[in-house]
Amino acid sequence: MSKTTAIVSGGFTSSALSPPIYTLAIVSINPSSGKSSLCKRLIDSNIDEYRLFSLKNKSINKQNLATWFYWGTVKHRRSDEKREALFHLIEHSTIAIDDNEQYDNYIKRITSLTLRADEKFHSDSDYPQIKTFPKDKITIDAFLCIHDLSSTRRISELLFLLHALYKTRRPVIIITTKNDLIDNQSDLALQFEQSIRHSSSSDSHFLLNTPIIHTSSNEHINIQGVLELALYACDEPILLSSKKSPHVTAQMSKYIPSSYKDAYTNEQSLKHVIQAEYKTLLTRHVSDHQLGSWMKFYTAWQHHASIKNFIDMFGKQQAEHLYDEHIDELKKAARQKLIDEKLIPIVELLVTDQKTKLSR
Repeated sequence: MSKTTAIVSGGFTSSALSPPIYTLAIVSINPSSGKSSLCKRLIDSNIDEYRLFSLKNKSINKQNLATWFYWGTVKHRRSDEKREALFHLIEHSTIAIDDNEQYDNYIKRITSLTLRADEKFHSDSDYPQIKTFPKDKITIDAFLCIHDLSSTRRISELLFLLHALYKTRRPVIIITTKNDLIDNQSDLALQFEQSIRHSSSSDSHFLLNTPIIHTSSNEHINIQGVLELALYACDEPILLSSKKSPHVTAQMSKYIPSSYKDAYTNEQSLKHVIQAEYKTLLTRHVSDHQLGSWMKFYTAWQHHASIKNFIDMFGKQQAEHLYDEHIDELKKAARQKLIDEKLIPIVELLVTDQKTKLSR
């Protein structure tokens, strides 16, 4: 691909130095749907940072903090390498029960297409991951509608929210969360999709065509698939408008997200590869058990891709554990070598000498 031009599906081009910027609004009726966990995973793939956030997140009542939160910006390149974009992530807080917020007012608030920066919660020591939005006003390009698949909440609440979102005429993506907590995930996911697709309402056409993706923030399953779907969804209006130009032959392409089962299998395969690469690095570059501690090794190699990828996926503690295991193996090998080179010849010499004495 050229350094100056990115080829876009649909026949038009854009500068690779200035990818499009889209703003995604993450919304849910359920206050425990896992919106914040998903946002954290979308922004930062590091497992240690996610675990720390999860522990702190449980002790914070975000209902009283603000109407919405800005998580920052994440860049995503499509899997076919033909398009990339920057995404601003906006998480709407749940309905303010403590402030007696009316349900209709809540729906109106989270479906607003224009947000003002002074309406949000500004970061402090209790919630440092919340960023300051770079502009005074924000225009929403698409909605990520979150549903906790492990919950027993009625689907009618979700349909009510979707009805309001469809009225905005912005792309909508349905994201189910906490799939790792479900034993019969495949059956429940299929049942959920059928309930959405076959719902008898005035939104049946939209419900039939709204993409659905099943995720797990804890296990990092289908997280990149969310951004992939969002990029296709946000690009779609551009492609549709480009068809009106006689100079452009736009061809719509669709992205079908992986099932949770397939995404889980792919994630496990990726984990295996990343772990193997890290172990290979240790084998090649740590050949002496006297080279030093883990911290010394980490300081010297922390910027290597194999180490960064491993720590992102497994955590620094696991990286140190495998390093210590590798050092222990080297120590065992060194002891065995010492035995082979020093002790065994002495034993053989003694045995030979004893046989000589007996033969006399």
